[in-house]
Amino acid sequence: MPSVDVAIPCYNYAHFLPQCVGSVLSQDVDEVRVFIIDNASTDNSVAVARQLAETDLRIQVICHEKNLGPHASFNEGIDLARADYFLILCADDLLAAGALKRGIEALERNRHAAFAVGAGTPSVGETLPLPTEQPEGWEVQSGQAYIEQCCRTVGDNSGAHAILARNSAQRAAGYYRASLVHMDDLEMALRLGSIGSVIRLRSALAIQRMHTTNLLSALWGDRLKDLQEREATFNSFFRLEGRNIPRSVELHRIAKRRIAETAFWSAASHVYRGKTSAGLALLKYSLALSPSLSLFPPVRHLFRTNGALKRVVEVIWGGAR
Repeated sequence: MPSVDVAIPCYNYAHFLPQCVGSVLSQDVDEVRVFIIDNASTDNSVAVARQLAETDLRIQVICHEKNLGPHASFNEGIDLARADYFLILCADDLLAAGALKRGIEALERNRHAAFAVGAGTPSVGETLPLPTEQPEGWEVQSGQAYIEQCCRTVGDNSGAHAILARNSAQRAAGYYRASLVHMDDLEMALRLGSIGSVIRLRSALAIQRMHTTNLLSALWGDRLKDLQEREATFNSFFRLEGRNIPRSVELHRIAKRRIAETAFWSAASHVYRGKTSAGLALLKYSLALSPSLSLFPPVRHLFRTNGALKRVVEVIWGGAR
């Protein structure tokens, strides 16, 4: 029976922790271990974690005396992992019902695959919705095709918020980079894609909670910062692990062009909605990445991106009225 280690980094998420751990232990996977890695929480996270560990021998608690930042916990999880598979699940997130078993089964049947990701990452608030039936099955995509798709969509549909990795592939890929504050998971998925194929589950792998203390909240409503983070992610990958993959220079250029095009139309949207300052900042960023957009607006981008043309028409029509 294949085994899996799940690292759960935690900082002041005591109220989320029991549901997070419960979502892992209810996955119908026999060989599972959970490492709760507390990063010097100031709430009662440690007490909750230890109480959970007392009720289940599969849970181990590691406590940091000082806050070392989330990446220290991610990378400590990599060091602790000894199972066949490895996954990081932040304490404010949940595993989708049955997702871990589906992912492991798919990876067992496709030994050349390095990792598995979900079809998307649905989000919930403080209250959990009733569970819904998840679609079965998966597709196998070559790592090169996955990387190219990420470049062409700037990572929007990568499914990288949660990654179920073959432990050997995770160790080959290395540690998460603290310099990539918000898009470190996308960069890790790109690195894993340079090692082997990817399982694209038709169902979700993880569920993300949307709340004000979520680390990604810094990007909500700030499209410029979001795109800059994505640019930094692709720059890091193609400067380092991705520099020797086939067509690396071309793919890096495509990623930067797509980011520039996204920024261009986001700028137009912001200006039409009266957010002139933010719109001009996005336009400046767009043209710095791809100066030719000042002469040739990226109209084709609207037809490549699902819903983009409709949104632009709605914004323009709304502004015209």
